[in-house]
Amino acid sequence: MDAHKLINTVIRKRYRILQFLGSGSFGDTYIAEDIDLPNHPKCVVKQLKPKTSEQEVMLVARRLFESEARTLYHLGNLSNQIPKLLAHFEENGEFYLVQELIEGCDLTVEIIPGMKWGEGEVIKLLQEILQVLMVVHQENIIHRDIKPQNLMRRSSDHKIILIDFGAVKEIKGLAANTQGQVTSTIAIGSSGYMPNEQANSKPKLCSDIYAVGVIGIQALTGKSPHDFQEDPHNGEIIWRNEANVSKELADVLTKMVRYNFSQRYQTASEALQALNSLKPKFSLQNINLVSWQSLLNWKVMLTSILVLLGFVFSRYLVNSNNQNDHPQNPPSSPPIIAESPTNTVEKLPQLPCDQDQQLFSPPIAEGKPAWENSTYKYYGDINPKTKEANGRGLMVFKKNGFQYYGDFKNNKRHGCGRLSYPLTSDINYYLGQFQEDTFQGLGRLKLKNQNEYIGSFVNNKCQGMGVYVFRDKTEKSGSWYEDKLEGNKSLSCKQSSVPIILNLAFLNIY
Repeated sequence: MDAHKLINTVIRKRYRILQFLGSGSFGDTYIAEDIDLPNHPKCVVKQLKPKTSEQEVMLVARRLFESEARTLYHLGNLSNQIPKLLAHFEENGEFYLVQELIEGCDLTVEIIPGMKWGEGEVIKLLQEILQVLMVVHQENIIHRDIKPQNLMRRSSDHKIILIDFGAVKEIKGLAANTQGQVTSTIAIGSSGYMPNEQANSKPKLCSDIYAVGVIGIQALTGKSPHDFQEDPHNGEIIWRNEANVSKELADVLTKMVRYNFSQRYQTASEALQALNSLKPKFSLQNINLVSWQSLLNWKVMLTSILVLLGFVFSRYLVNSNNQNDHPQNPPSSPPIIAESPTNTVEKLPQLPCDQDQQLFSPPIAEGKPAWENSTYKYYGDINPKTKEANGRGLMVFKKNGFQYYGDFKNNKRHGCGRLSYPLTSDINYYLGQFQEDTFQGLGRLKLKNQNEYIGSFVNNKCQGMGVYVFRDKTEKSGSWYEDKLEGNKSLSCKQSSVPIILNLAFLNIY
């Protein structure tokens, strides 16, 4: 059955299906509303349907479904970083799980191919993941499908949420052989994150540790697990030459992803203890972490003071040179931060929409528009029957000076596009991925002062991994949250301006 046909359907006389989220090997996932409760709170509905309705298969499916539902219910009550199970039931030969809706985005918006994380950022991420996984392992439960897509960053508190436990997915693959024996035909796990023993249907707690370690290496190297090289003799991942990493962290990660499961940390608690024992490296960027007790030795104190004075003096020289080189810079321009200059072009990955050269030189609105109203002119194709814009088009707003050129889907900006800002804005343009009329995915935000943010966007905000490039080609990179660089709250990717996202729905053309 077409997954979209369930939209607006009420199941169990209580949950109205609102939106289709996606399909996987386990079944389909939707957003629904609970019409039995005040204000109709939203929830997530997961539909699981066995491959066959044979009696033997359905008996095993019901037993497995009940068992896994009890597990999910138990875990959801143990930790607020695991979605709560609200209901589970069978209807018309299909199984449904109703879970708490987590507002946020998964880690694919933070871990971006081609962008390498710093060591401190990776340690922090691994600690966050292992802390919630520790709750699961303490119950002797294996997740079996840890990957960036199944780790959510909750918007309300920025915590990691562990979703989509693997065992329940076996229901989808149940089938009976000629002898009437019922087994699952689906390998639970994801290629690249699944170790050898799990691929052979013998998962262990340390199989989850392998997956977490792969995520850490992925963030450090900027490479997909499918691009990792393996030692042909022992199956170990070859990765240390791809990352700027200390021996201490490299040793921990290497132990997490050992080919032989007996050589790994056996539980999340063991791996977390090893990570917590790592000492942060001293640098001027984390000088606030240095214990002042270590400076009581006068030689150490004198050396530290000299280093700090040298750093301050170098910053003074840099700022003085910048002022001499740019006397016309307006006073309102933000200061140029000249720390650790790097070649930005070589460091940053090719963004998906950068390959579309039309977006860098959008067309000029000429001739008669395909549609015009009091708000905008639209140049492009409109379906004469549905009155929907799909494909590429140009929209010019009459009153505020905005202009959008790019892809449309069902009347909304969706795909690659460029939103040009009015002359009065501090922002020049946004060029990147759109989803449902919002900045969502990878893109670049170009400011009028030639500074630029390049990286991940979530719901119109700079969020995830990104780089802020100043006009002198120095940069600040790291993890961003709601337009701010973590650890540097004074730096905003948009400065004082906030993008005005206009509703481009064509409903008024009927």
